[in-house]
Amino acid sequence: MLTTHHVNSKVFMAFSDVSRLKILELLRDGEKCATVLREKINTGQSTLSHHMKILTESGVVTARKDGKWTYYSICESGSRYAEKLLCYLTSHPQENITEQRRTETVKPFTIVVDTSCDLTPEYIKEHEIEVMPIPFILDGEEHEEGYWQKISGKEYYDALRNGSIAKTSQINPDTFVNAFTKYAEQGRDVIYLLLSNGLSATYQNSQIALADVKEKYPDCNIFPIDSISATAVTTLLTYLAVQKRSEGLSAKETAAFLEEKKHHMFGIFTVDDLMYLHRGGRLSKLSAVGGSLLGIKPILNINPDGTLGLKEKARGRENSLKFLVSQMERSLAPGSVIDTLLIPHADCEEDAKKLAKLAHEAFEIRNLEIIFMCPVIGAHVGPGIVALIYESDMTREEFESEYYTK
Repeated sequence: MLTTHHVNSKVFMAFSDVSRLKILELLRDGEKCATVLREKINTGQSTLSHHMKILTESGVVTARKDGKWTYYSICESGSRYAEKLLCYLTSHPQENITEQRRTETVKPFTIVVDTSCDLTPEYIKEHEIEVMPIPFILDGEEHEEGYWQKISGKEYYDALRNGSIAKTSQINPDTFVNAFTKYAEQGRDVIYLLLSNGLSATYQNSQIALADVKEKYPDCNIFPIDSISATAVTTLLTYLAVQKRSEGLSAKETAAFLEEKKHHMFGIFTVDDLMYLHRGGRLSKLSAVGGSLLGIKPILNINPDGTLGLKEKARGRENSLKFLVSQMERSLAPGSVIDTLLIPHADCEEDAKKLAKLAHEAFEIRNLEIIFMCPVIGAHVGPGIVALIYESDMTREEFESEYYTK
């Protein structure tokens, strides 16, 4: 049960930010959809969700779901309580209310990613992110370096086009034990964003290692997070982790925030060469050969459980790019403003630019980045894959239920 002090502290937090005060002013006029609020205060989806979580937890604002959309309104009982509390405090200025304030210093934390996440070397250096490489093997030679250090993206995908075979491994438990022990000995709080457990055993290995390390260092604050994603979806989560760290949140608070946010991250892909899906067991050889002859381009979604799902098909490359945008439209509210849209590609930059143009025609986008897809994911989907990566108010579970569950 929450104490009065806990309740009061949540009320204080609700009124301690200019953006939240603006939201409350907007809600005085009546119920508003999340999309409307986001546009009115000119903020991104993740930031708005953070504000609304604080406001609803304070009891001042209430939320209701209508299908896949969320609507917010002023809670009369909560607002009356807040008004009485604030009036009391202003009439008793000498009372000791220091217990309501958060005075402790939050320890900065380290952000760690693996190489299934599409980050640029410049971003990694600027934000002091640590990288644990997932090994990949190209023509029998194992590579454990990070992002394109020994081979460029162009060279890698050209090699695949010319018949080279790429395979991937996983980060083993011993590697995790060594890394986690180092962090624990140094007293560092850590958030580690990993490749989806639905695509690799890497996350399971991290859990085995963490259990081992906690036997010796039971108080270590290391938070491995199953991204239930790959490629630039994890990039978006990394951006949010960096943002929350700069806002002064702790590793534990940021981990909880990311655990909720990851279900709102969407990845929609189309591939150019069906044979890579056949090699990965997602298509029979007959379907791959027949589909190639007919110009069929599969549309892949990241499923709610973090696996890749073959959901739709399009005829021809141009139609597949248009279909990606139409899929994005289905998962976003009308008039949505996209805070950040990432377009990772496997050496098909011109198609990525075409996709960017189509997306700009359909949505207002504040930040759009075209990036090279990492070798770890590229090994399984081949050259020519291109994707749309973004955040929605809708969760993947809700999208799956809305469009694919009968």
